[in-house]
Amino acid sequence: MDRRRLLKLLPLTAGLAGCTSESNPNESATESTKSPASTSTKATTKEPSSVLVQFRSSYRYAVNDDGIGVLSPEHDQFVFISPPVTDEEPDTDAFRLALGDEQFEAVSSVPGFASLTPGIEAVYTEDSKSGTLMFDVPTTETDAAALVYDGTSHPLADDGSERLATAPDFSLKEVSVPESVTPGDFIELSVAVENEGTSGGTYLAGFRTGGYPKEVDIFVEPGEEGTETVTYEAYDGSEAMYFQFDYPGGDRSYEVAIESETTTETE
Repeated sequence: MDRRRLLKLLPLTAGLAGCTSESNPNESATESTKSPASTSTKATTKEPSSVLVQFRSSYRYAVNDDGIGVLSPEHDQFVFISPPVTDEEPDTDAFRLALGDEQFEAVSSVPGFASLTPGIEAVYTEDSKSGTLMFDVPTTETDAAALVYDGTSHPLADDGSERLATAPDFSLKEVSVPESVTPGDFIELSVAVENEGTSGGTYLAGFRTGGYPKEVDIFVEPGEEGTETVTYEAYDGSEAMYFQFDYPGGDRSYEVAIESETTTETE
């Protein structure tokens, strides 16, 4: 997780990018800065007036109307970057995230049909060329990072390069689910996670039962633990309720018995 490499400084050209690290979901997740006017002679490309840059430890998405899934990176983190404004809709392989002397391709597809990741309305893919580009990258020490498109490097801000050297590292400590409740009671489902990484971040997960999904967003600072609880009302007339818990890297199933309010005591 803490693998770091000192990379060469990339030659930087025109363009500025705003950058945000993973933040508390209740706070603003976007910074933007004005960029100078483009000096490119290509008619199809314009320098972006602002660029969204976000870092996430996972990508949460909607599977269907009532399903939640969470994708984990193959490396350490996902980086989301707004592509330059163009007159065309280039393929995802036209973009590269340059980190020193290494370059990473944008993902060409994502699971699900909609993003449920805070701050990310949509991912730019081969099938849907709108939204933000998504890169799967390792933690990296570099003095500069840039989005490369059509021969032009669009640098990330200095704090973006610094943020690339750190990432959250979450471990799921506990999922607390009651064995049984009575009809009309509230079923409390709690999640506890620990961040063993070098950066604060938001743990993304979700519960669902039938057509009722509920998202779990736990912001945790490095070296600390965090919890969150969601509640469902116990169905009257049901013997049990079944829950699916989706989290980065997997899913779990739980059953909660719905017991009658009246019981027969035997001696």
